[in-house]
Amino acid sequence: MTKKQIIFSITAFLAALIVTLIVTFPLSSVASKVIADTVTNNKIDLRYDKIDITFFGATASNIQTGPLVIKNVELDYNPVGLLFKRISFKADSPAFILSGKLSGNNLNVDIKASVAGIAQITGMTGSGTVNGKIEYNIKDEKGFVNVESPNKVSFNHPLMPVAVDSLQGQADINKNKLTIKNLSAKGANSLNVTGHVDLNKQKIDTSVLNINGEASMGNYPLKFALTGPARAPKFSIK
Repeated sequence: MTKKQIIFSITAFLAALIVTLIVTFPLSSVASKVIADTVTNNKIDLRYDKIDITFFGATASNIQTGPLVIKNVELDYNPVGLLFKRISFKADSPAFILSGKLSGNNLNVDIKASVAGIAQITGMTGSGTVNGKIEYNIKDEKGFVNVESPNKVSFNHPLMPVAVDSLQGQADINKNKLTIKNLSAKGANSLNVTGHVDLNKQKIDTSVLNINGEASMGNYPLKFALTGPARAPKFSIK
């Protein structure tokens, strides 16, 4: 056997070994065990029906955190991309559809949220959609959020029902605080909101609101505040 034949044989053997490991290694079982242990040890409020993980992608179904349910999550990657933390993902729930990419420490997400789906989580009703964009650096824990509505939006809160023709807002994220720089709406009602949210990243629906705003209900202006946990905020008129 010549030197070239030896090198070719070794290369072919290693390639076959790698392919065999990729095909037969029980990655899904190992990863599921790691995820389950991480959720338990860190007391993260996360439940799911099933997670399938391979070297080329992953899917999960019926993920729940607090009252929020995500029907499906899809991750798209390859072994080389994983080394550089390059992952594409999609997720959908009754409240939103999102897609995005992780490149190194930089996370970019596009969101299309259903006001009716969000309102349903809090036991209310609403209509319209809101589009959002998030850019976030995982290492620095900093980023920003932009939102806007392409259509009319209504939210039927028992104390302050809101119906607007347009909505837009910006917020900054710095570690565990989301600061609302501006959230405004125009139409039958007008709305201007500022404040911040103390984020609980382990159990997002217990994040604490500290939000102040001004709204007009026809010809009746009022000032209000939203405080307390996100899943059961306290609404008060000043």
